[in-house]
Amino acid sequence: MKFKFGKYKYLICSILLSFFYIPFTQLYAQSQIGLTVGNYIGINHLQVNPANICFQPLAVDLSIVSFDGNLNNNNFYSEATFLLTRPFNNNFNKLVPQNKGFNSDAVKESNLVVKKNLQPNGYIFGGVYALGPSILFAINKKKSLAFTTGFRTHLGITNISDLTANTIFEGLTFSEVIFQKMKMTDTKVSFASWAECGISYAQVINENNHYMHRLGFTVKGLLGLSGAYIYDRGFNGENENGKDLIFNNSSFSYAYSGPTTKNINAANAQNDLKIRGFGAGFDIGYSVEKKNYTSTRYCPKMYGFSTVSVDYKWKAGISILDIGAIKFDQNAFLTEIDNGSMRWPKFDSLLNKDVAEIDALFRSFVTGTTPKTANAFWLILPSAVSIQFDYRVVQEFFANITIYQRITLAQMPSLSRMNVIALTPRYDSEIWTLSMPFILNEYKNFNIGIAYRYKYITVGSDRVAETFGLKQAYGADIYASLKYYIGHQSSKGRKLF
Repeated sequence: MKFKFGKYKYLICSILLSFFYIPFTQLYAQSQIGLTVGNYIGINHLQVNPANICFQPLAVDLSIVSFDGNLNNNNFYSEATFLLTRPFNNNFNKLVPQNKGFNSDAVKESNLVVKKNLQPNGYIFGGVYALGPSILFAINKKKSLAFTTGFRTHLGITNISDLTANTIFEGLTFSEVIFQKMKMTDTKVSFASWAECGISYAQVINENNHYMHRLGFTVKGLLGLSGAYIYDRGFNGENENGKDLIFNNSSFSYAYSGPTTKNINAANAQNDLKIRGFGAGFDIGYSVEKKNYTSTRYCPKMYGFSTVSVDYKWKAGISILDIGAIKFDQNAFLTEIDNGSMRWPKFDSLLNKDVAEIDALFRSFVTGTTPKTANAFWLILPSAVSIQFDYRVVQEFFANITIYQRITLAQMPSLSRMNVIALTPRYDSEIWTLSMPFILNEYKNFNIGIAYRYKYITVGSDRVAETFGLKQAYGADIYASLKYYIGHQSSKGRKLF
């Protein structure tokens, strides 16, 4: 993946007018429903509920690598094609406005298409999640400990107006957006990339003949690599002639920390990954399990490799994920405008300037207020509450419901997680697992996924039809995991503890 800084500089100007545009062409977001649901997923339980890493079939779970790439939106699409080939097509990466007789839903070859009937509350979510070398091991039957490393990027854009979406696709000189008023409220754009390392612990806190209760938590240290946000608190703009940036009595803030965009084509351009901030985060979860038997004895087959799957009737859990923040203070700037106005003629002529230079020039045109500035800013993690319910239908056949509801703090710069409801039927044995998630994104957009695990390898997609060219693609998703695990009972029947 490569940052498209040339395009980014152009659209920094457009952001100041429309409060919408993504500085990167290929961004993804954590989802992985088919990878985080199952009885033999081991360390991947941490992504949904840390309480579930204890009292499970695995004594040791060594994750070599796990990767997920995902993009979701509801206003732009690509014609049906095998999307994994698209990043190698330079034309696909071009979102440069083309004012050549735009016709809604008219296909532009190797480019994105905007819907004819734009949804007024548009969204884009994306990111990359890579779980690096990590290990989970059971201390005993009721306690487990895990150490994890990972890398994440996260993009969240919410409350996109239909006029904004049209402007971004066609440009400011497009006849249908010129002379238009642009009034927006609570539009949020946020992006960050960071590395993380964590320690997780879970244990059984109470058990009787019928129920077992578990509690777990994860504490993470974060190394911020880049971050940016725009938060609109009342933007009143106008596209008078397609060239001037105009707004009146508007309040908003924006911030950036990352590689410089100056002299981007020079050999010494600073596009390398550097630590530009530090932060911390934590997850906490609780789960309760209804036993499928009434005895307090532990069934040996419950831990070993046998024909009987994990023996429970149902289990339910609730967790709070990604509570924390990162402070960016390297190559960083923050600007806040409170009830300001501006007319900036020919602002789109700044393509050869660095983002910090554009920010300084922008502030010089603001009237009616003095912009507040700082050389550091905080960005809150994509927090969410998750609820899970897993029901054993019969033998190795299960049905799971998982819900993610994002948590947002008013007036605070934060990354926004996508709201998700997923119903996932699955066949789940210790040798292989097949699951088919039925997913509702943002409570209104439906898609289907599929995932397959054979022993130590898992592959899948939460948007299988779009990713593999079976329908118009409003997003794409693919994930894979490679690990090695040891069960609580060896293949010779000897219990490990």
